[in-house]
Amino acid sequence: MMIHTITKFGALMGLGLALSLASGCASTPIKGKPMGTGSVYSDVQVNDRTDANAAMGTKMGESCATAILGVISTGDASVATAARMAGITKIAVVDAYHSNILGVISKYCTRVLGE
Repeated sequence: MMIHTITKFGALMGLGLALSLASGCASTPIKGKPMGTGSVYSDVQVNDRTDANAAMGTKMGESCATAILGVISTGDASVATAARMAGITKIAVVDAYHSNILGVISKYCTRVLGE
């Protein structure tokens, strides 16, 4: 009886994973950018915005958030936190990067450059 229940559970989990991959839930765009996350592995960097009138700056700050199994998420990947971490008051560039391994662990970071 117990083995039958475990087998059913495994089959349901497999079906859920297959539906997730087929529906695009495991490969959504990052911040609306056209490149998606890989369903097996991804390591993507993207420029979020740049102030063409500002110098790149000498300071860099970073803030990150992490998700586990898409169920638990922690962290603060905000631009304000990244700027505060480096003492930046004039933001010139905001970059972001995302990494994902099998949807098990996912990390999103914001990187800010400025003065």
